[in-house]
Amino acid sequence: MILVPTGSLQEGDRLGQHVYRSDGRLVLSRGAVLTANLISGLIRMNIDSVYIDNVRDNEAVPASLMDSGLLRAAAIDVVRAVFTEVAGTGSFHSRPVIRLADDMLRALAKEGDVKLQMKELRTEGSYLHAHSTNVCVLSIMTAMALGYTEQHLRTVAIGALLHDIGYVAAQAVDARTDHPRIGFDLVRRHPDLPLLAAHVVLQHHEQLNGGGFPLGIRGEALRQSAQIVAIANDFDHFVNEIGQNRLPHEGIEYVMSKVDVSYEIAVVRAFVQSVAPYPIGTVVRLSNGMIGTVSELHKGHPSRPVIVTKDQGLRFDLLHFQTDFIEEVILDPRVLAG
Repeated sequence: MILVPTGSLQEGDRLGQHVYRSDGRLVLSRGAVLTANLISGLIRMNIDSVYIDNVRDNEAVPASLMDSGLLRAAAIDVVRAVFTEVAGTGSFHSRPVIRLADDMLRALAKEGDVKLQMKELRTEGSYLHAHSTNVCVLSIMTAMALGYTEQHLRTVAIGALLHDIGYVAAQAVDARTDHPRIGFDLVRRHPDLPLLAAHVVLQHHEQLNGGGFPLGIRGEALRQSAQIVAIANDFDHFVNEIGQNRLPHEGIEYVMSKVDVSYEIAVVRAFVQSVAPYPIGTVVRLSNGMIGTVSELHKGHPSRPVIVTKDQGLRFDLLHFQTDFIEEVILDPRVLAG
């Protein structure tokens, strides 16, 4: 079963899951065979993607939903729809959030030891949606490393997806510094969402030493689930801030510097264990000017991978060339192709 953008659907595709509107109403049932009219109807209803369970002629099923980028793209679309609804009405439908959290949990559990590229190019308009999606992925991976149960993972995923929902509502009342409290009030209105998810939203800017906001809580009052989302939030903002050329391994060093100040060491350790700053396939520019692709990782030395250079295909092991280092993650595929 694969997730396909509605604009890429073809007549004869068969739905692998029910399709719902943003308000939770059923549109099409699992097993429905799509016609041109049905596809047009999905597009008109602004349904961005659907699951299909057929394999098209001469087409292979992607080995990984996360690697294909389809699930992440669908997640961004769901977050965008929820945030747009909140900005317009002051409320949101919870069912799409719950389904998305479940989909992401299943995909990441199936992947096992997944390593995702967390460095992205973002615009102002898409920043918050992509950020919320990345925070969710990072939070799930960290909670898995901590051995959380499926129910607890689901709660963390929902809290991570919605951690900035109050920021969207706060823009209208000029209370951005109080967005965790506003988000808490929005989330706790939904009885089908875990109350702990609302507390994750409330506490994701708190710190162990009491220096956070909006409540200034400290120590054991700061829930571990909220710390997980706080670390993911800080890391993603640090690495992907618009206009900054910050590297993923610098983001890891940044969150590690806040141990016992903002977060417990156990949570930081689980986060670092879960995140590869330069996953295999990452295109980088080295300090010596070479451009290449990460081909191997060294356990215990995440910032010193093996690079295969673009021009000559040389194997360049940074663990053995201590004076050279990664200077930039290249996100434009035309650089490698050119």
